[in-house]
Amino acid sequence: MADVGGSSSGRSQERYVPSYEALTAPIPVVRDDDGSMIGTRVPRRFPIGDGEETVLVPRRADGSFRTPGQVPPWGAATGVPGAVEQPGPQVRRGSTRIRAVYSVAAAVVTAAAVVLTFVLFSGDEPDDSVQLPQADAATEPMRPRAAPTITLPGLPRVKALQALPGTPSPVLGAVTDAKAAITYVKLGKPWAVRAIPSFSVGQQVGAVRRPPTMAASGPFPGATPATALKTGAEFRKAALSAVRWTIRNHYPAGSRVTWTASQQPATGRGWTFGYRVTYRVQGKARTSQAALSLLDVGRRKPAMLFVTVSDTNKKLWADIAPLVASARAL
Repeated sequence: MADVGGSSSGRSQERYVPSYEALTAPIPVVRDDDGSMIGTRVPRRFPIGDGEETVLVPRRADGSFRTPGQVPPWGAATGVPGAVEQPGPQVRRGSTRIRAVYSVAAAVVTAAAVVLTFVLFSGDEPDDSVQLPQADAATEPMRPRAAPTITLPGLPRVKALQALPGTPSPVLGAVTDAKAAITYVKLGKPWAVRAIPSFSVGQQVGAVRRPPTMAASGPFPGATPATALKTGAEFRKAALSAVRWTIRNHYPAGSRVTWTASQQPATGRGWTFGYRVTYRVQGKARTSQAALSLLDVGRRKPAMLFVTVSDTNKKLWADIAPLVASARAL
């Protein structure tokens, strides 16, 4: 092979570039319009006719490129006809669209994270809502009502749940609530086992209406608590929010609460509240006696037993304390 810069082939060194700048063989030298020697040629593409063709675009000695249709600077300065202005950089539409899609996706993810944060840290009050018929539904039809704000009085000191006057109902056996994992006494007539919304097991007297006369159990309503309750203070706080839930869902709007008991359950961990609820039905003042007990059953959600008896069944107020005292974890 002839020397790269030699003349064994009879050719001048000026007409060829060194072979290390070419892929396989020496490449003929190309001179620019200003007479300067150009090195390797760089392929560029632009559409010609119906297809696309590779065009070799020369590179000047200083490393810059001249695109097809562009005249040298001296040509533009002297007003050479046909001079073409070099277009500015083009923005690729595809890249812009992709950036826009990523921006929208990022905004959606951020909004979802904010919403999820509020959901996870919005407090421990039960959020289940129950719709029950109002008392005397024939003259007072049900209407959708917004969730009212329930204000409870300050918590009482520890006070035991007292037996109320009346005639206790006969005990027929035991109610086993496998879903809540508790058991308590089953009462005879006028009590009857019924399906009660938002509870897994229930006993009831009379028709389904607000305010009811019932004893019902189930897991603590709503999505909370996030972790299992451990201390008496935690159970008391959860029981307080559960009482607020019962006032919202099982008594007429505007009901007011007076505490009658606040104590730990007879067995195990948990908390029990006794309370009297006053309200008005068709303009008349009415009263219900109630008790709610949360019991630790070794799960994230404690079991809840709720007993309420309206003054239309005042003789059954004596059943409230025995029902609550009989509750045990399975």
